[in-house]
Amino acid sequence: MQEVSYIVTILSLAINAGLVYYSFRLLLIFRGGKKSKPWMYISTGVLTLAIGSCFFALRYLLGFPENILRPLGGIMMLIGGVLMLIGMRSEYRSWSFVG
Repeated sequence: MQEVSYIVTILSLAINAGLVYYSFRLLLIFRGGKKSKPWMYISTGVLTLAIGSCFFALRYLLGFPENILRPLGGIMMLIGGVLMLIGMRSEYRSWSFVG
């Protein structure tokens, strides 16, 4: 059963690496414009959330003490979630014609 946990954790790291790559690339693409602000928030939120999630996976794989990476990863995931929420709300408001 331990092997399955390692496989899932490694797959999670691979997916997070993809999220970091594409969110960083999106941040480089958005340079102004009407739709750039919400997607800047969303991309930054995904980037922060993925890095925070990597902290949890690395803590498990490398056996770091729980008191170091767990609070840092949790805070980063919280900030990422808030940024994504702000961006999604802004994008929703622009598409739903709510003033």
